[in-house]
Amino acid sequence: MDNKRLKLIIAAAAGYISLTLFANLGSLRILNIAGLAIDGGTLLYPFTFTMRDLLHKKTGANITRFTIWLAAAVNVLMFAFVWLIGVLPPDMSVGPQSEYALVLSSGLRLVAASIVAMTAAELIDTAVYSLVRRHYGSRKQWLRVLLSNAVSVPIDTAIFLVIGYLGLYDFSVMVGMFVSNLIVKYAVSLLSFGGVYLVKEDNA
Repeated sequence: MDNKRLKLIIAAAAGYISLTLFANLGSLRILNIAGLAIDGGTLLYPFTFTMRDLLHKKTGANITRFTIWLAAAVNVLMFAFVWLIGVLPPDMSVGPQSEYALVLSSGLRLVAASIVAMTAAELIDTAVYSLVRRHYGSRKQWLRVLLSNAVSVPIDTAIFLVIGYLGLYDFSVMVGMFVSNLIVKYAVSLLSFGGVYLVKEDNA
């Protein structure tokens, strides 16, 4: 394997895992943007699609699936560490430092929802991407991105909302959040859509 290809693979995998961490941290806060209720992670999470697609182009489905599972494990470890630091006794000589636990240790249900939704949707997205890729080869790369995102984004959003908010809000509120999250995710996805053409196709 030449150094350039190896660097691209490392950058795509590291970028993907890093973006999932940032997005899941952002999901702890619910925003209101232009009247749409969305979790903060939605602003960044769609960019993981491009990083995953680039990795898929350079390595194939098996390595991509491994990276998805690795990202899930790293996210679990991160939030487990955050929780541990939050429950350990603080040094009272500098104050109670309660803000840390209030911000980062809260919302474990949202954390679980985000990690489960992300992992399931990314695996489904990879499966759809692989099917389209096998059918068209290196042609119509835009189609594999559109179809895989069209399937995975609603699944990701639905799983997140059901695990994170079922029983907390009325069904009508959850439907509104579902629609608003779809709008934002698809909009952000379009911003990074052309990124799939940044690297050369290596594996058919």
